[in-house]
Amino acid sequence: MNPYHRSTTDRLLTEAHIRLAACPDQAAPPLHDLLARLVVELYDDDELGSHPPSLGRVVDQAAACLLNLAFPQRTTSTFDDDLPARLEELDHLPLPKRLRLLEAATRHTTSAAQQPPARHRSGPCACSGSSISVACGHAGPR
Repeated sequence: MNPYHRSTTDRLLTEAHIRLAACPDQAAPPLHDLLARLVVELYDDDELGSHPPSLGRVVDQAAACLLNLAFPQRTTSTFDDDLPARLEELDHLPLPKRLRLLEAATRHTTSAAQQPPARHRSGPCACSGSSISVACGHAGPR
């Protein structure tokens, strides 16, 4: 998932967690309905950026993320035809478990989007002193 799509998916999952946490267990809506309603609200409030991806795609990415965390033994793709039906399986979980799953999905999309780029050294260290270099911490040649 590219960083922009990850960001919109994270925004949707975060809002779904907030809304579901405010619901009593008996009034909790099905996850697919909640995600579909919230993505439209976020779009209407211009909270998905200036050029959001397809709203259906954002819902599918959020659903796939939730399903992959809930059922890691089966890889779920955003293009799976049975996403809504499989998401219904999660609706049978107790509310606290659904909230933990949404929280984990939010951490997953946030942490992957915020990982710093790997540091690569293009050549040998420039320091040539025999003591520790202030610039890079390298001990230098011995």
